[in-house]
Amino acid sequence: MKIRNSIYILAVGAFLVSCNDLDVDDSVDFNVSLASDNTYEAGDPVVFNFDGNPDYITWWSGEEGHKYANRERTELPLEEIESVTLSFEAQARYGKVTNTLSLFVGDFPGLSKDVATDDSRVADFESDATLLSGNGELLESKFSNRTATSFDLTPYSTSEMTLAFHYKADFDGTSALKRWDFYSVAIKTIYKNGNTTTLGLSDLGLQTFDRNPNTNPKHAQQGDPYFDNSSRTSSCTGVWDLRSSLTRVNSFMYLGGGTNETDYTNNADDWLFTKSLKFNTCDPDENSGVLKNINVRLPSYSYVYTQPGTYTVTFIAGNQNVYGSARTIKEVTFTIKEKE
Repeated sequence: MKIRNSIYILAVGAFLVSCNDLDVDDSVDFNVSLASDNTYEAGDPVVFNFDGNPDYITWWSGEEGHKYANRERTELPLEEIESVTLSFEAQARYGKVTNTLSLFVGDFPGLSKDVATDDSRVADFESDATLLSGNGELLESKFSNRTATSFDLTPYSTSEMTLAFHYKADFDGTSALKRWDFYSVAIKTIYKNGNTTTLGLSDLGLQTFDRNPNTNPKHAQQGDPYFDNSSRTSSCTGVWDLRSSLTRVNSFMYLGGGTNETDYTNNADDWLFTKSLKFNTCDPDENSGVLKNINVRLPSYSYVYTQPGTYTVTFIAGNQNVYGSARTIKEVTFTIKEKE
């Protein structure tokens, strides 16, 4: 990359530049400067001049996703959220019983693995939570074929929330219960700065609770309200089946059935909960790369910023040998103007 000694001088006003020692180790001889008369437009190269010859230089460009100050940040302020959306594809098939599935969002303390406690917690959740699918969004007739759907979770992004699928149906001994298959489950958060984060099924911490488990000794559930079929290699009936999530990416199912199986005799009251979710999580910012190692000498570096704004650029320079290591951190701040 060609480095120029001068940059266009613009009439749009002076830029701000500062250079601060953040973590100085006197054994590392390194400094960063910009030409004193430089101002910048979007698309012009910014030249960083280096003094000293450290073993390595790593840098953070100051652009979105590459800010040193955000290297350990895992959450963004809730006011920076643009939208949160739950999306998945689903298919309801085989059985005849309908109106089986509901989707809730609300505050849930989680499952304690004490049956009496959890039965009470689930009952309270059903009473207090918000019904997301209350207008017929999850009617079986809409999902006779594999169909994509989504739910707006933005109103619930101000605090931690739990999502729950509830499969409820009476078994009359003659009509088989519908099976539901779910695919490509994801929760996508879009921030006002344009960044996005996506939670897949493996991030949701799914847990099941059956308020009316099958106690027939022939049935795989055998009265266990936490049974999720994840360790089995064959199907059974009337349970949430998380086994498919191990073989099909971001998928799970509810196994219906019943009329031809003598061990299925009970009504369905089956819950599938996510863990408590925070919708404002984000990935920590990453550095922009290593500019030099011990094998090269780098007197300067040129980089083009395409977006106007004020940028704080961070350089980490260090030395390392068999006796130990040392580093220093330098920053420069400047403004990129609109292209005239």
